[in-house]
Amino acid sequence: MTARSHYRDGGDEATTESNETEPPVIELTDVSFGYTSMPVVEDVSVSIDAGEYVAVVGPNGSGKSTLMQLLLGLLDPDSGTAQLFGVDATAFDDGARVGYVAQGAGTSREMPITVREVVKMGRFPHVGFGRLSAADWRIVDRAIDTVGMSAFADRRITQLSGGQRQRAFIARALAGEADLLVLDEPTVGVDTESVDAFYGLLESLHDDGITVLLIEHDLQAVTEHAKRVICLNREIYFDGPSAEFTDSAALARAFGTGARSLTGGNS
Repeated sequence: MTARSHYRDGGDEATTESNETEPPVIELTDVSFGYTSMPVVEDVSVSIDAGEYVAVVGPNGSGKSTLMQLLLGLLDPDSGTAQLFGVDATAFDDGARVGYVAQGAGTSREMPITVREVVKMGRFPHVGFGRLSAADWRIVDRAIDTVGMSAFADRRITQLSGGQRQRAFIARALAGEADLLVLDEPTVGVDTESVDAFYGLLESLHDDGITVLLIEHDLQAVTEHAKRVICLNREIYFDGPSAEFTDSAALARAFGTGARSLTGGNS
């Protein structure tokens, strides 16, 4: 049984929810999709349960980002089915349950707003665009504290390092009380020291019960931190414990190389 702790108001008392009778958080069954007649993702079946920490890896152009869009309901499969929390992904409308950190979020400098204002956005699925209550602001501040950004709460995003910006966007997902955290190439453009701290944060959030799905290009980081690896190159070449991945034939078959780190990019 896996329990999920929520950042709800109420002091140190955390509410928990059991997933014993719940459907998988993500379930893809025989999913295929192509932007032309050539499939980008072909006959992919994946099931991810609550509380898992899963990394999706693959060479550039392997379909990783397309797979992410399919499981988030941003794309409709050409064939097969994609479900989020037991609901057709394209019809899923409980956005508060999913926290998404986009590729390049750590390098974006376009928003001249503070960390607290970014994290405040996580409450919008719950309260709309109206005034936040005192309880909502406590949830916002607790999320900021959880990612270690309290000292920067009133600093503009444009004044932060890439790693600090990533933490702010994760805090936004926590403020929304997300059950699933999806991160697309989150360490691109982030310095090495910040990357280590970033993965430490993900580990602590996973320990708290959040389901983590990571699209990542750094194979060494994946095998050191994620618990399960899905290796994709249009189809699935490996799906299993991270410790078994680098010693499997899947690495050479999917990447055509034994390299442990690849350059990031759109896929």
